[in-house]
Amino acid sequence: MRYAQRRRPDGPALSFQGVVVVSFTVRMNVVLVACLLLATPVQAREVEDPWQGVNRKIFAFNEGFDRYLLKPVAKGYKKVTPTVVDNSISRFFANLADLRSSVHGVLQWEWGNAGNNMGRFVVNSTVGIAGLFDAATDLGLRKTNEDMGLTFAQWGIGEGPYLVLPFLGSSTVRDAVGLIPDDWLRARHYIDHDPTRFSVTAVYVVDLRADLLDVERAISGDRYIFLRDFYLNSRRLAAGEAPPEDDFGSELPAGDWDDAGDDGW
Repeated sequence: MRYAQRRRPDGPALSFQGVVVVSFTVRMNVVLVACLLLATPVQAREVEDPWQGVNRKIFAFNEGFDRYLLKPVAKGYKKVTPTVVDNSISRFFANLADLRSSVHGVLQWEWGNAGNNMGRFVVNSTVGIAGLFDAATDLGLRKTNEDMGLTFAQWGIGEGPYLVLPFLGSSTVRDAVGLIPDDWLRARHYIDHDPTRFSVTAVYVVDLRADLLDVERAISGDRYIFLRDFYLNSRRLAAGEAPPEDDFGSELPAGDWDDAGDDGW
């Protein structure tokens, strides 16, 4: 059943093969972990997880990859990087997401969101010095996060079963298919110099993972179930497929979303 009003936090919507694939995983995990602090009950809608046996094995592999490789690097990065520099790096990458979100706003025929996101990208890329500063928010330009999975939802395509992708983390059939066109809207494809592309992508991955070091402590109980349910709940809410009566995200200041978000890399 579809609900008339879509509800999305004012910021990113949102756990690793080479550095490029790792960036996908962090993007998915951002959506998950950013929702952990919101404590919104899982909707009554039934969870479709027919492949749980295989999903749990892939989940365990992804957890090990993060625990023994990415997380230690992120801890070192956080320890040596000044907060002001860390925040500017996060804003630089998040600025790239606004351009992609604007494209999806057009595809969803949501011209207000498309205009806001394009306006944010233009303002922050100029006045904000390539996105290092968020001047657009001060001007009242509201940030919304869009991706191909949400566009598919607006087109009436069902989410399909839940699945865990190797390195990529939590997803659904709909969201997994959406990763393919979304990837070509990411800035790294348009950097011809390979060392530069890989280096900047690595910084992006580590920066995002470092932003999650504190909020992931909110996970309790069975990590697989906890993350699965919050992923599905947040995605359904963002797509307008969950009842809007809960104040989803109201407990978290808007600025916190900006620091841990899906971006255009």
